[in-house]
Amino acid sequence: MTGHQRMIAILDSIYRNESVEKCYNLNGRYAGKLKAMLASARTSDQQVLANFKVAEQLLYAGQTEEAIQILQQLTGGNFELMNADNRPLFDLYALAHLRLGEQQNCVQNHTSESCILPISPLGQHKVVEGSTAAMGMYQKILEKFPDDLQSRWLLNIAAMTLGKYPDGIPAKWRVPQSVFARKQGPVFKDIAGALGLDRRNTSGSVIMEDFDNDGDLDVFTTFYLLNGQCKYYVNNGDGTFTDKTKEANLSGIVSGLNTVQADFDNDGNRDILILRGGWLDGGLHPNSLLKNKGNGTFEDVTIDAGILSFHPTQTASWADFNADGFLDLFIANESSKLKGQHPCELYLNMKNGKFKNIAAQVGLDRTGFFKAVAVGDINNDRLPDVYLSDFSAENQLWLNQTTDSDHVSFKNITAEAGVGKPINSFPAFFFDFNNDGFLDLFVGGYDPTLLDNAAGVVLAEYLGKKAKGDFVRMYQNKGNGTFADVTNSVGVNKIMFGMGNNFGDLDNDGWLDFYIGTGTPDLRSLVPNRMFHNQEGRFFNEITMNGFGNIQKGHGIAFGDIDNDGDQDLFNVLGGAYEGDLANNMLFQNPGNSNKWITVFLEGKTAAHDAIGAKIVATVRTEAGKTRKIFNSIGSGGSFGGSSLRAEIGLGNAASIESLEVIWPKPAPESQVFTQVPLNSTIKITEGDANFKTLSLKQIPMGQGNNAVQ
Repeated sequence: MTGHQRMIAILDSIYRNESVEKCYNLNGRYAGKLKAMLASARTSDQQVLANFKVAEQLLYAGQTEEAIQILQQLTGGNFELMNADNRPLFDLYALAHLRLGEQQNCVQNHTSESCILPISPLGQHKVVEGSTAAMGMYQKILEKFPDDLQSRWLLNIAAMTLGKYPDGIPAKWRVPQSVFARKQGPVFKDIAGALGLDRRNTSGSVIMEDFDNDGDLDVFTTFYLLNGQCKYYVNNGDGTFTDKTKEANLSGIVSGLNTVQADFDNDGNRDILILRGGWLDGGLHPNSLLKNKGNGTFEDVTIDAGILSFHPTQTASWADFNADGFLDLFIANESSKLKGQHPCELYLNMKNGKFKNIAAQVGLDRTGFFKAVAVGDINNDRLPDVYLSDFSAENQLWLNQTTDSDHVSFKNITAEAGVGKPINSFPAFFFDFNNDGFLDLFVGGYDPTLLDNAAGVVLAEYLGKKAKGDFVRMYQNKGNGTFADVTNSVGVNKIMFGMGNNFGDLDNDGWLDFYIGTGTPDLRSLVPNRMFHNQEGRFFNEITMNGFGNIQKGHGIAFGDIDNDGDQDLFNVLGGAYEGDLANNMLFQNPGNSNKWITVFLEGKTAAHDAIGAKIVATVRTEAGKTRKIFNSIGSGGSFGGSSLRAEIGLGNAASIESLEVIWPKPAPESQVFTQVPLNSTIKITEGDANFKTLSLKQIPMGQGNNAVQ
């Protein structure tokens, strides 16, 4: 049996044998087990509780109509009987009807406008029974509990799905229309359905990358359920995609909450890493390293590469930590009293297809409930540093002090850098938001005390009330090894419930924007995914309502120019943690703009082939005659989803490119400078070559063909 076959067998065994108590998204299986236990409920109170738990698991499993039948029997449909003690029963009954409307419309009859705030007529429900019942129920809940902001939000959402917002809601419970107002900035449209990329799944991740080296971006997605098949969509270059999962030898490669790409063996083909087990009480699931064989197929080489381990995780980063020209791998795992201790892993690339874990040797075998590992060169010494986002304790920043490939060294500089907060954090990424040449840091908070009231917290923020809980942090790199907390001054002092995350340039103005996929496992957390538009490095303007505010749960996010027209599009994998919390993935097409751009392919020689960690400095002369520098770092972006490794750089109103400097990561020579680079072009720069090569990429008319994907 090959290593690939062994991995498929391991994953199949996990799916068949995993405990429903440890794996909280085996909900249908769990409901069946609870039904079998109903007979042991002796008292009427025990029977009510047992039936409530069955209904809850059925709702989580997507078996909503059966859940409603049980809840109807338990409540009698009489909200006059509701009180503080039995309220969870009535809350679940109202939620079940709201969910039914979502399933029958947003999921089963999905459109490009479904579940995007403000819900347009094209996104309104055609099957109205679910939301109609939910509206009535939430009004009854609010009559008894008028300060319940979460129920108030859900009432407004239900009304909006029926076209009854705002007039159909009593003024005292109406969410102001200003909350849903469109802001100045680009407006994107979802075209995933037209391309056959609107796969229906629970949470998972995405990579937008050119896996077949034909010049256009393909799409790879994962699916969190233990039997959730990964999917590989090949861009045909004509406005269509083809599902090549089976042909690519990926059948049976299932599950995975996150995924990230890199050419680990320097053969010119991007490989894929899938992360598994995150959030699960057991979670002792293996990751998968999929080698791209360059012939349209992939092979799981996890076992042969020596990185097979069984830890709960969802986060990892590729970088050349020891500066030997081959990409290494850092995996951050989840430890807790319940899960046990699962140290981080730092795998050095042995240059022969194998890896060696040296985390303990260099002090990076840290334990914590790590939800993100962000890698970036914070001090411009051309070595990758490491930031660990901890859901349960202070975060950690480790400075890379490696002197040569045989002497790898890291130092914990969290305290002096001032980047330990927030406690209870989730997504994190380095990016140069103010274009000063130093990487800044975004860290998202994920307060566990608020996860069952996310919609209420978000509404409180929209109403101008000071939300309680831990905010995100935006840290500005001061260039001296320390960071300044600029969260308030740049306008991101919000509680976002961020999970997925990535950044890119929405309008080619040369300033990096970012998108946060939001939500919690709770089915009531119908809060919008949030987009923040960079205003020349001074602050961020939230433009969520410009077509980005889908209220289903957002996870893997990737930016990439999927139609080769010079601007970045955006992919969002949607769906919740529970088995039945399904949603359709979305591809937001960039409407275009008049700003200039340059796309750069880098190829390392002494540096790793992908040149991950390299920096590009574009010096442009604006139409007003001023000189401006724009900085870009090579990498897949945020900590949940993989953007293309090509550099897609917006240049604003540039009249010309004065120079393009590439600062290669070690061990390459420090930098190269190129002139006479044309605007609005695609070029390839190979380390050591004195001249760049101009490439011709065909612009693709997306969504206009007959797609073969089903």
